[in-house]
Amino acid sequence: MTRFALVFCLVTVLQPVAGARPIQAGQSSDATALDLLLLLFEAIAERNPNYDDTLGAIATLDSQQQEERLAALAERNARDPRVAALVDSLLASSAYKMYFRQFSNVTPDVHRSVFSALPYRAIPSPADIGQVQLELFHHRDSLAALVKKISMVNIDQAVSIARRWAPSGNLLVPTTYYILDGNADAFAKDGTVCFDLYGVLLSKRPALNRYNNLADIPNAEIEAVLAHEFQHVFAQPHLYPPTRKFDNWRDLWEDVIIRRIVSEGVASQCNPPYGLKKAIYEDSVVIGFWLRELERVMGQIRRNETTEDSVRAWLERSYQESARQQLADYLKRTYPEADQQILLQEHIADRPRGIYSLGWWMVSHIAAAPGGHDSAVQLLDSPHEVIRLYNATVTDSLLKIAL
Repeated sequence: MTRFALVFCLVTVLQPVAGARPIQAGQSSDATALDLLLLLFEAIAERNPNYDDTLGAIATLDSQQQEERLAALAERNARDPRVAALVDSLLASSAYKMYFRQFSNVTPDVHRSVFSALPYRAIPSPADIGQVQLELFHHRDSLAALVKKISMVNIDQAVSIARRWAPSGNLLVPTTYYILDGNADAFAKDGTVCFDLYGVLLSKRPALNRYNNLADIPNAEIEAVLAHEFQHVFAQPHLYPPTRKFDNWRDLWEDVIIRRIVSEGVASQCNPPYGLKKAIYEDSVVIGFWLRELERVMGQIRRNETTEDSVRAWLERSYQESARQQLADYLKRTYPEADQQILLQEHIADRPRGIYSLGWWMVSHIAAAPGGHDSAVQLLDSPHEVIRLYNATVTDSLLKIAL
């Protein structure tokens, strides 16, 4: 048996939390995709035993010869029966089936190309998956300690936190699928959860010592993110009832924006931001920018002064370019110029994405008011109350939303 063929596919049957509403039995944590990835890395290493020497030899070639040699090595990996079988098994796993349903920017063929190129180079790919997998390969001996932590997570604690921010009822705790990928952090879909250990944990650690002391990562850090995603699953039937219907795209998109703000705002009460991320999310300039952006775009939708494509593009920018710019601007205002670039690289995952920033800010204000906890949970059934309830909590006119 190979060193990674031990049981990383963990199944945890939960017991009811004391004093809590009953949990239905049968939920689990599934780390099959992690086990398969580690076995794949081992197979690639065995297929390319002297890859450092090979890379040195390739470096002496001209650029065309280098490309030809790297392409030939990738083709050799792709044809290797053991490597190919492990890639097939990984991409057919329940975790990656869920992953490919969630993301349109990647396909199984992208991942096949990424894995075939190892251990020689990172091919250009969405979310820099190629670089992530090359990095993971070179630190593969450190990953077992991270995988082992899954068995130490207190699922009951995560359930308890999530339930505090969910409506009453008998709640089926979802299966959680663990991956190491880099295209995401954690997300809930179709009543299950996908948890990317790279996106949630590793990407937020300084690059120079990212893989040091992985066994010391606090279990509570994982439990808080699980609680956030469990809350999404618990809230889904309330926040997205099948009775939602719209007469036009403007009503649809206003509803989408409001429900996403409420969804992330309530779920973020399970794992509040801390450290630099908290400072960014609560910075007056950052939150002022997003409040005005919400006013502008929602006003344009209501006055029929925009298009559906424009709203969709704005929302995408709010997760990516606009959020990155807000982070960069915050760092310029707050830190010496010499520190800004490295902080931008190390905290890009903490960029203040519009929906998340607004959700945290608005729902936190509502939750902090008298009777606010119940009001925040009730938003899951009445999300369009969020602006009215938020405005009632602030006295500064610059912080109110004029809608």
